[in-house]
Amino acid sequence: ATLEDEWQKIIDLMKANNAVYGAFGVHPWFIDSVTKDFDKRLEFLLKSNSNYMVGEIGLDKHKPDMDKQIEIFIKQFDVSVELKRTVCLHCVGAWDKILHVLKQYNKEILPIIVAHGFNENEDILNKLLRYENIFFSLGKNCVYGKNCRIEQIPENRILIESDGKKEVLLSDLVDKISKIKNESNMADI
Repeated sequence: ATLEDEWQKIIDLMKANNAVYGAFGVHPWFIDSVTKDFDKRLEFLLKSNSNYMVGEIGLDKHKPDMDKQIEIFIKQFDVSVELKRTVCLHCVGAWDKILHVLKQYNKEILPIIVAHGFNENEDILNKLLRYENIFFSLGKNCVYGKNCRIEQIPENRILIESDGKKEVLLSDLVDKISKIKNESNMADI
């Protein structure tokens, strides 16, 4: 979910299809829509089902009011840490701020974090790789982009996503990632 107003729709979708697992949060693009005590509502909702995740939350340098984004992000992240829930993390151009927040927590208590649509430089990747609980969700923009660093991401920390404006077959992404990883491994021989 990206808005509080979507939370019930996600619950209904999950009830209609038991193969769907929901994530609840407020996306940084929509922080102006949060209601008072939204984080308490989020906590209550997450406590109602141990399979619920937190997301899509995070920071985006292209959107206004970074201070408010950080405030909203931390409130949601605190709930995820307290309840040990997986987080789907949106971050555009603000990894320095996300890393600053992560440093405030003991690494052992952090939940699983999925870096959604990851497509960053080597410095950011290396800093994130220090956290064993961070996984990198790769989509079309990354796999066919320039900054993805697929060859440097451990295989057991790569996830595949279909998020994007153009349709893409997940199997095509898996094939492309496998080819890149194999070429990288061959270069080491």
